Amino acid sequence: MGIEEQLTTKLTEAMRAKRLPEINVLRMVKTQAARERTAPGFTCDDADAFWLGVIQRYVRQQKKALVEYEALGEPAAAHIAEIKFEIEYLAPYAPSVLGEAETAALVDAAIAETQAVGPKMLGKVVGAVLKAHKDRVDAGAVKRIAAAKLG
Repeated sequence: MGIEEQLTTKLTEAMRAKRLPEINVLRMVKTQAARERTAPGFTCDDADAFWLGVIQRYVRQQKKALVEYEALGEPAAAHIAEIKFEIEYLAPYAPSVLGEAETAALVDAAIAETQAVGPKMLGKVVGAVLKAHKDRVDAGAVKRIAAAKLG
């Protein structure tokens, strides 16, 4: 069963059981997919890869929103809980992110490859790592590690 079918099945089950948080997250993912499918120039060779990409982008968007809501503190507690639920719910579809040591090794390789020296080359190093491994690394961690290594 493909990812789209899994999501549809989960949505149907959630609707029957009236589990509103699940319904909301699944509808948001499906809406995001519909937006991307109707975008000019859309092509899709692999449906599962498309759905994984949609989910990854949605989770990334939610993580950014989570940081902003956490800065607001107590008034945003309900939104924070909702976002955390959505991120956890979609976690099985997210690729595993490399750890700190593996990311540092990729940064070292990119520094050697780009012959980067000094903090002015930070963007080039981060870009090289993200271009080659964008789905497997955390961009914030890459930037932080590269900045530390380049001084």
